[in-house]
Amino acid sequence: MTDEIVRQTQKLEPLLQQLSSALWQAAEPAGAEDASVRVLTEALRSEGFQIEQGLGCQPTAFRAQYGEGTPRIGFMAEYDALPGLWQERVPHPSGDKARAGHGCGHNLLGAGSTAAAIALARALRAGGRPGTVVLYGTPAEETMLGKNRLLKDGYLKDVDVMLAWHPYTQMRCGGVSHNAMNSILFSFHGRTAHAAADPENGRSALDAAEMMNVGCNYLREHIPEGARLHYSYVHAGEKPNIVPEYAQVWYFVRARTKSVLDDITQRVVRVARGAALMTDTGMEYRFLVKGTHTLLNDCLSQAAFDCAQRLEPLRFDGECLRFAEALHQAQKEILPQFDTRIPRPAPGVVEYDTGSTDLSSVSHAVPTIELRVACLAQGTPGHHWAVTAQAGTRIGLCGARFAVQWLAALGGMLLCEPERLKKIQLEFRQRTKKKNEGVAEDEKL
Repeated sequence: MTDEIVRQTQKLEPLLQQLSSALWQAAEPAGAEDASVRVLTEALRSEGFQIEQGLGCQPTAFRAQYGEGTPRIGFMAEYDALPGLWQERVPHPSGDKARAGHGCGHNLLGAGSTAAAIALARALRAGGRPGTVVLYGTPAEETMLGKNRLLKDGYLKDVDVMLAWHPYTQMRCGGVSHNAMNSILFSFHGRTAHAAADPENGRSALDAAEMMNVGCNYLREHIPEGARLHYSYVHAGEKPNIVPEYAQVWYFVRARTKSVLDDITQRVVRVARGAALMTDTGMEYRFLVKGTHTLLNDCLSQAAFDCAQRLEPLRFDGECLRFAEALHQAQKEILPQFDTRIPRPAPGVVEYDTGSTDLSSVSHAVPTIELRVACLAQGTPGHHWAVTAQAGTRIGLCGARFAVQWLAALGGMLLCEPERLKKIQLEFRQRTKKKNEGVAEDEKL
């Protein structure tokens, strides 16, 4: 089946380029991806997929299905862009801070997952095989809302396995655990007063927010390796001569496992309460997202590695190398070379990533893998104008072509090798059982 899938992906290269370019040009931020969804659903509908659009509370989420019966092979598409990261298709900064841009390469991700689902559906049709291809369009990954909301509304759990990927500077067949992350809004309430005439009557909510941040900055020394605290002010008063009666600060709290995250979050909340006590203000907080770490699956990673060995290796041509060299001249840490090696996965070995994604929540609901595919020159910083530039050029497209083949071929392998899929599902059940019994993730792995 692999040969048929490769033939289909080659036929789909013009569509992949069209979809990727359209998403790159649209560049819509989280939750506002209307044009991007139209582009993807029109392509899927023309291939015979049944489309359900507007899932739960998210108008830009969709589910596309083709075929019938089992197994049900799932794919996930992301397509949100990042505010302020618009960039022309040139190897030097030429951005527009007023526009969003694909500084995380989600145009490649969304187009690639869609093309992979179509390729597998075509291969099913050509071979007359039973099975169902399910593609979920998942918005708002950058705010970690999309997939978490879909799970809460009962979606994403109707497949036997979920296959995902992400553009990156290297290749990985799973084995990478993203940090668990909580997104929290802290609000402080004080009392206004004239800052010069009667400051003694004021209670500064801004003072409380600043005291909280000071406390959390001291807390950084006493949290485990790999944990992270980030914050930004959302409200900080109106005028210097008015004691601020309201202030709001937004925190991302990250850690390698959910249990450690919960502990650090409680400490951050206590710091906020202490700041309110010190400033005689009120405090309340609200979770925007409660995230988790990635639940890995060694059997699925091994399947991805075995699948990759059946494919032609990823190669970047002279045009890509010349663009990378020009990027290097503009940004020295970007190297004019590409890392296309696919390391063999080592069972039980975890590579920790300090970033976070809502894909991790899906990994606790169904067996899930996130392939990393080189679509960027080595040394390219994340969430950066150079990502946007490469995501809109031949460099990104070369990587996405390989991703389409890898994803679709992996789906085909699991369709044709039911025993392998059973082992993947057994490992998933064992790991979720241990998690429910309270065994720490690092102990399981």
